[in-house]
Amino acid sequence: MLSILLLISLLGYSASAFVILQNILKDKALHSAYQVIPATLAVIAHGWLILYQLSYDHFNHINISSSLAIVAFLIATLTLLKNNQASNLFLKPVIYLFAALTTLLLVFTPVDWGNNISTGHGLVFHITLSLVAYGILALATLYALQTSYLNRVLKNRKGHALLDKLPPLMTVEKYFFNLLVLGTFVLFLALGSGFIFLDDMFAQQQAHKTILTSVAALIYLLAIVLHRVSGLRGRLLVILTVIASTLLTLGYFGSRFVKDFLLS
Repeated sequence: MLSILLLISLLGYSASAFVILQNILKDKALHSAYQVIPATLAVIAHGWLILYQLSYDHFNHINISSSLAIVAFLIATLTLLKNNQASNLFLKPVIYLFAALTTLLLVFTPVDWGNNISTGHGLVFHITLSLVAYGILALATLYALQTSYLNRVLKNRKGHALLDKLPPLMTVEKYFFNLLVLGTFVLFLALGSGFIFLDDMFAQQQAHKTILTSVAALIYLLAIVLHRVSGLRGRLLVILTVIASTLLTLGYFGSRFVKDFLLS
């Protein structure tokens, strides 16, 4: 069963990414069903694979591979749900191929590595919120980078081969801001749940994660406030988002990589 689910995920994501790239690079586009159906099968198999793999350990541990697989599954699901939107056309191949990679990491990483989460429901709730927040904000960051790319292309319109297939800038910006606000809200909920359910968020093994995540949350909040109050947009907003996402990634996965792989 494990091999079948992995194969469906890899083939589904790869096939969908290939069709999307064909539609972008060629004048004659294939029917949307050719990328929707394999992507749908891949997402279903991906979610089933996560449950199947973690059930081996009775859901007692979570490590960097399972965390990445869960985040990639969330991002791929959000992307698939917005299938008819042009705003994510250029992001889909990257997202789907990254999701395929995480399924490989998930299968080949021992399930008993990582943090033990069997100690209480509060910890599971905190980790769930954290992963959801990261997934939303990671997708928001991809949209921020796409916004920056679109701005650059529109300033140099002449001779760009893909100009007619680029999504509307305002549509991309709107979805980026919506994701940024939602992800930041969930991130603050995740931080709050950590202070409520964990014994000490500033303990020796947790301090760097708490500090990096808190700073990232404040930078996200600053970006939102500046946008709402002064109408900030463009390069500075993208830079703030990328900096915050980098800190969040270091907080979430930096220490986990050290513990799961380097020190295991």
